Amino acid sequence: MRPKIVVEGTVGAGKTTLIRVISERLGLKPLYELTDEKIVDLLSNFYADPAKWGFHLQIYFLTKRFQQIELAKQIGNVVMDRCIFCDHIFPTVLLKRREMNQLEYEIYREVQREFLKYSVPPQLMIYLRCSTRTAIERIKKRGRNWELVIDEAYWHALNVEYERYFADYDLSSLLIVESDSMDESFSNIENAIVSVLETEEKGVWLYDGKELKRRNQRA
Repeated sequence: MRPKIVVEGTVGAGKTTLIRVISERLGLKPLYELTDEKIVDLLSNFYADPAKWGFHLQIYFLTKRFQQIELAKQIGNVVMDRCIFCDHIFPTVLLKRREMNQLEYEIYREVQREFLKYSVPPQLMIYLRCSTRTAIERIKKRGRNWELVIDEAYWHALNVEYERYFADYDLSSLLIVESDSMDESFSNIENAIVSVLETEEKGVWLYDGKELKRRNQRA
């Protein structure tokens, strides 16, 4: 089976809230990012020293994403927090910031390509677009110590890579939700999602909380 919905977006975009809203209003099982003590330790170490810990963190996250997509394939009617298809965005940022070397990056991508052979894209990908300024404000507000130590340029670079990836995304239908213009409860988001899911033809849609618009894939 294909996972029903995946929600992607930069750190601080509001994915957890949106997933909870979608699961409650559309009756889908929420699958949040798989986590354990290793991830907590790796994240803490990574944000303190990205160059030293970036490769370790990304390989472990990649493994967790594959486990999650396998679980989603079994269930089907799920809404997922991130997925293996977009996971390379993070190491790409590290490579460009010289916090991951070329050999590490190539090893990561080779492993990712092998995992992708056994992975299936969702019926609908939701990209929760968020300005870097808003993302940083939310990161500071939730106060996770390990996120507060990294420089703000990292969050900007991450957002740029998300925009670049979704400018060419074509694995499934794509709904781009403008997070900055949405209220905290994502009012009426379920109506936009249902409208897109009911459209058989693959495409790209934009939703700003008021109006759902379709655009050309490369508009």
